[in-house]
Amino acid sequence: MQRASSKWFVPLKILLVNLCMLSVWCIGGICGCATTTPKLEAALESEAMLSAELETLRLSAEASYERERAMAERLLQAEESKQALESQLRNLQAQLMQLEGRLDTAKVVPLQSVNDFDIMKVYRMALDNYREHHYEKAMAQFAEILMRSPDSEWADNAQYWTGECHYGLGKYRQALTAFTKVFAYRKTEKADDAQLKIARCYLGLDEKSKALSSFQKLLDEYPESEYLSKAQKEMQYLQ
Repeated sequence: MQRASSKWFVPLKILLVNLCMLSVWCIGGICGCATTTPKLEAALESEAMLSAELETLRLSAEASYERERAMAERLLQAEESKQALESQLRNLQAQLMQLEGRLDTAKVVPLQSVNDFDIMKVYRMALDNYREHHYEKAMAQFAEILMRSPDSEWADNAQYWTGECHYGLGKYRQALTAFTKVFAYRKTEKADDAQLKIARCYLGLDEKSKALSSFQKLLDEYPESEYLSKAQKEMQYLQ
């Protein structure tokens, strides 16, 4: 029995030793895992931080690229605008040079003096053109009288007939302005004529209330006018 016990004692001893070594190895491994876990967590945290920084840098780079692209577009537009302005400036300078050349070569033609200007002749010609319905030509001649002899005794008549020319052309607003200017001549004998035509201009413009007021003004301010009966008839028609 003693030999049998000795026979099994050695393998059992070896097994115990191996078990002890295995236990030590496992304990060491467990301890090693326990010590590496914080390092692993730190590494993972560091990697996450780096990833966040890289993402921030990427977004910043993209924003910078967009800003630079927008700036490049604005610079291109500014350059195109500059070139367009320079082209316009060159054209204006060329036109200015042409005008200066024309002024240099233009001949000064002296105007006919007032003493040499035959007002009556021009006035009669203008009236003839008016009666023949050559309104534009008549207006040019009446305008010549007003320009060359604005203080003459025929100036108020020329102003009145200018209004009649506009009226004949159906330009009632221009006619209204021309007739109103007749009152600037204090000694005019065309005041009641102008007042009647002012009322008719308002009729042409379809402004009936103003036409009635103008006819009434003719009745009130020019009681001896030859146009009273005409004004009264036209007022009755409007009312």
